[in-house]
Amino acid sequence: MLTGFEISRHSKVPMLYLGNPGIGKTTIVNLWAKRNGYHVESLIGSAFDRSEILGYMVNDGGEYLKTKDPEWFHSIIENEKNGVPSVLFIDEIAGAPKDVQASLYRLIFERTIGNGHSLPESTIIASASNYKANLPVMCDITSPNINRFCVVNLCPVSFEGLYSEFLQEECALEENLPVFDNKPVSEELNRQISAAVYGIFENINTAYCAKDSSKGLFDYTNKNLNNIFDADYSTSGEVYNFISGRTISYYKAVFRAMYIIGLKNKAYIGKFVDGLIGLGFNTFPEIKELNAYRRFILELTKTELSKLDNSADEETPVKLEFKDDDSISKMVHAVMLQKDKLGLINLQDVMSEIYLKIVYTFSDKTEEIYDFLVDNTSDVSKTAAFREDYESIKLFRNIIEESRDTKERDVMLKTIDDIILTYRFYALSCI
Repeated sequence: MLTGFEISRHSKVPMLYLGNPGIGKTTIVNLWAKRNGYHVESLIGSAFDRSEILGYMVNDGGEYLKTKDPEWFHSIIENEKNGVPSVLFIDEIAGAPKDVQASLYRLIFERTIGNGHSLPESTIIASASNYKANLPVMCDITSPNINRFCVVNLCPVSFEGLYSEFLQEECALEENLPVFDNKPVSEELNRQISAAVYGIFENINTAYCAKDSSKGLFDYTNKNLNNIFDADYSTSGEVYNFISGRTISYYKAVFRAMYIIGLKNKAYIGKFVDGLIGLGFNTFPEIKELNAYRRFILELTKTELSKLDNSADEETPVKLEFKDDDSISKMVHAVMLQKDKLGLINLQDVMSEIYLKIVYTFSDKTEEIYDFLVDNTSDVSKTAAFREDYESIKLFRNIIEESRDTKERDVMLKTIDDIILTYRFYALSCI
């Protein structure tokens, strides 16, 4: 689950964690959030009604009813304003009544509530449920809706592992947690990722495509897709997806995220690969055929991730160095040209250097700039240089916004926004 949160953070693919009751789904959500500085907001599918999820219809004296934000949404927005991102944890989704389930799907897949207000981009949505066998008979999720998630089947490796985990002291939960990379992805690597995923599906198609429709393992007619999630899409207490256009786009996003976080553990890679394309287009006649198919896709994925790692290691990062008299404009444009080739550490150092120069020039010398702009408007070269630096600050703001989401980034953005607003009138007059 910890790995799943990191993948979801980078890919925006919604995860559905399935496991038996009491396996620790809620505990892990809170553990990850605490470790990463996130606020947790929980919605229980079986305990909430539609209005509590999407908002309340009220009459405020006008001609029409209006939808008011629900309390949980307000809490997320307030935390976001204070620089604290949120995890929206939706539990017991399969146990929710049909109308509530439909509301939850809108929230998860469209990220909006009833009045059209959207969740902040930083919000991670995590969904969880028990398996069908642990639910009342009327509770289910249809396969087409299952297929809109990356399904992660949770089960202990052994009984000894299960009781060892739950008998430990609370402080021990923080020990030996996985550490994830945050690799930058250049335009060239994005191209390689697309090519790798295309090659993976070409290999799947070549190996399993129905050359003879009466004997092929893939059924392109999709006769069995509209079933509840413990029917044709579960084996040995697990649930899988079928291949669709959405699956392919999800797979690419998850594949890219696995590269970014440096995921090398085959067991974990297998969890997410199975959750996306574990059953192909239909069920396999025998479990050994399904397992062979799963191993085949796992090896393809692992091999292509390794190739990308090797390719990235071969690239020598560009290192930028500036002179004291370089203009802000020159510095920013150099970064714009080379940012995909800069190493992560060098990029952060360069951004800090430019930021400090902007602050020194535009904040610490505010009065000097005002005097210059008011008294020396006829000096064309100086006003042109000022205009270029000002426009470059707006470009630099975009670079900051694309960088990793940290408190330092938020401080930098606020300072830059203040400078842009302060000098907007003067910059527009420098023609």
